[in-house]
Amino acid sequence: MLDRRKGPDTLVKWVRWSGIISWILVSAALFIALVAKPGFESYMDKSLYIKLNNTWDTDMLLYAFLLLVVLFFFCMISMGINLMRCRRKSDRFNKTLIVNAAAALIGIILYLFLLI
Repeated sequence: MLDRRKGPDTLVKWVRWSGIISWILVSAALFIALVAKPGFESYMDKSLYIKLNNTWDTDMLLYAFLLLVVLFFFCMISMGINLMRCRRKSDRFNKTLIVNAAAALIGIILYLFLLI
């Protein structure tokens, strides 16, 4: 059987780009969670009597949660496309999508059980 593919088709390009997009979404979710985290009280804050917020910003955490939901479904759709495309020995499964989907699912579960 001859391999008639001249180069990567659109599905292979989609799988490659979906790994990059998923890492961008993970980075954005982590950045939003970092912004939502309460501030750390240092020695200068204590000595100058600066009052810091001691609670998490729940509005920002909601944005991070929604981003994790989008990331999870994006990874699931991309894994489905990758499964449809993996037919030859030279085709590879994108492990980044599995890792990011698992991380998003863990983040969703933590949000649902710890904040609600």
